[in-house]
Amino acid sequence: MRKAASIRASVGDVDVGDADADADADADGYGEGYGVQSSLATTAVPSPSRSYNGSIKESHDSLWTRASSYFSEEITLVHADIPIIACAIVSGLCDSSAYNAWTCFVSMQTGNTVFLALGASGQPISHPYGWVKSLFSICFFLSGCLFFAQTRHFGAGRSRGILSVSFLLQAICLIVAAALVQGKVVPEPIGLNSIEDEVDFIELIPLAFLAFQSGGQIVTSRILGFNEVPTTVLTSVYCDIASDPKLLAKDNVKRNRRVAAVFAILSGAIAGGWISLSSAGLSAALWLAAAIKLAISFGWVVWKPKSVTLV
Repeated sequence: MRKAASIRASVGDVDVGDADADADADADGYGEGYGVQSSLATTAVPSPSRSYNGSIKESHDSLWTRASSYFSEEITLVHADIPIIACAIVSGLCDSSAYNAWTCFVSMQTGNTVFLALGASGQPISHPYGWVKSLFSICFFLSGCLFFAQTRHFGAGRSRGILSVSFLLQAICLIVAAALVQGKVVPEPIGLNSIEDEVDFIELIPLAFLAFQSGGQIVTSRILGFNEVPTTVLTSVYCDIASDPKLLAKDNVKRNRRVAAVFAILSGAIAGGWISLSSAGLSAALWLAAAIKLAISFGWVVWKPKSVTLV
């Protein structure tokens, strides 16, 4: 009897122990499940729209950063004299056209200074008030030089963006002048053979735009360091060519640039003269000059950057 009671007690202990173990296991299992559920419930799942908008913002910022970095790069000066020499063609086009139409220059301010001085004695007799146009051209040329010289404060004025914007503004000035002439806002130019008793002040508007943009191109030649190609005058260029001790040397880059500038202004002036005689007239010469400036502006955008030498 005692032995049977002992066996039953042992079995009872085992059952109770197993039940307690199962209860503990259930409790532990519930605790683990609850912990997992709680963890999932408190983990922040990013909203798809929020993630998409964030990626767009990051992409936009990255694109802006790359563009800003690209346009702020300083250009290489290798072959950069070619666009400057092209500006001399523009000077020839504009000066020959402007002189034929309004008896003054928009680039060659030495000539305008002489005309201004002649005005003190009421000359030339056929254009006694021509000095007003010359004075106006000089003033806006100086304004253009002052304005475009401020680009020195932005990467020394040699970055892609600054050069491109500078020539874009110059092209816009030419476009406005061409549109004023073609739209007949400005009266048809009367030329050199007529007698001018008074100044038609509306003619001063295209003169202002043309002289202003001329100041921009000579400033750019200085900023880029091509002082031997001033793009607007030839007196000093002729002197430098004739007095160059290496005039006949095989390799003389500055001489080559000076000679190229002479032919550029000459060819531009010849073209301007023939265009003014054609049915296209003055506006066509100005449109051609604007196209050259636009091409130069785009050229600066794709110009190679200055190589960086690691020390």
